[in-house]
Amino acid sequence: MDSLRKPKIFNMSIFDWVTALIGGYLLAIYFFEFKDSKSIIIFEIIFIIFGIMIHKLFGIDTMLGYYLGINKKPLRNE
Repeated sequence: MDSLRKPKIFNMSIFDWVTALIGGYLLAIYFFEFKDSKSIIIFEIIFIIFGIMIHKLFGIDTMLGYYLGINKKPLRNE
């Protein structure tokens, strides 16, 4: 798993972003049955905001949270 999370853009894992976007897309299509692209895009944005709130609620510092100014820079063992 660590090797999948090594490639990064702006110090954020590409794997994490891709899996979150695919997961959000699959939820939008199959669970909520959204059909048009506008609804899917809005759902993806809400899904990302929800993820930010969950990380904040549990005190997990993320680079996105750092870039948004809602937490300190996360410590990483690289």
